[in-house]
Amino acid sequence: DTDDILTTPPIASVIGEGQQRVLNGASTETTGWELSLSYAKTFDNGFSLGVSTNFGAFKDKITFLPEEVRAAFPGTAQNSIVGQSQFSIFGYKTDGLFQSQADVDSSADQVGARPGGLKFQDLNGDGTIDGDDRDFIGNTLPDLEYGIRIDLGYKNFDFSIFGSGVAGRIGQDPYIFWNNFASGRENGGLGVLNAWSPTNTTSDIPALSLALNDLRTSDYLFRNNSYFKIRNLQIGYSLPADLINKWVGMSSLRVYFQGENLFWFTPNDYIGADPERTNVDNIPVPTVLSLGLNVNF
Repeated sequence: DTDDILTTPPIASVIGEGQQRVLNGASTETTGWELSLSYAKTFDNGFSLGVSTNFGAFKDKITFLPEEVRAAFPGTAQNSIVGQSQFSIFGYKTDGLFQSQADVDSSADQVGARPGGLKFQDLNGDGTIDGDDRDFIGNTLPDLEYGIRIDLGYKNFDFSIFGSGVAGRIGQDPYIFWNNFASGRENGGLGVLNAWSPTNTTSDIPALSLALNDLRTSDYLFRNNSYFKIRNLQIGYSLPADLINKWVGMSSLRVYFQGENLFWFTPNDYIGADPERTNVDNIPVPTVLSLGLNVNF
């Protein structure tokens, strides 16, 4: 349990930034668990096997929120974040794309509605899409974090592979904007070639527009970004001891090939290059291939 978390609530610009105050804010309750399992065995034929795994998860929820700091957290007075995670995303739920003007006319009133545009769900049923139709659409905390390492050996050869990942979370896919929307001063991504049109109504990419790109927080921009990534793979060969012993002063020599950040698996609708690259302006983690020697004297 954590009480009185410090926060700086936003204020109206007309008040002046000098009026900003650091206040005691939310209280939270956090629970979690961790589990590690390992197995190792060397068989009679000289083959060795080792497997190590780890799993973990934690959940948090806000249990108390003073009214004076409510604006610093997602949610509204009517749809409070109390009972939700402090890492919850508050936004709109989409219902595909408008397929025709008749579809626009028969749906809830929505600013910028157009054939091929994003259609948002009228959650409160009042016939108008506005801030009251927002809800908690997911959490940036994963339901599960996990990793696995496998080590194999046979005679003078060895092999190891390590991977880790997360499951059950959402996050903003930074490539959605650059790939699925038209931009006035940037080259378009390949996604715009498959944008919705009256003859391409099965696409989930909005019809091209410079004025009506709807970028409000929604489940169109925040998607499942679970992943599993192969972080390290290594293959090695150790020269036989009877050969090494002939070389003065050397006790062992091993040559190896190693790859880092090799490849990863993501959900089908995640289009980003790397799920850990949350900003397209950041330098991506490179894939590194290396060849090396381990020498002992």
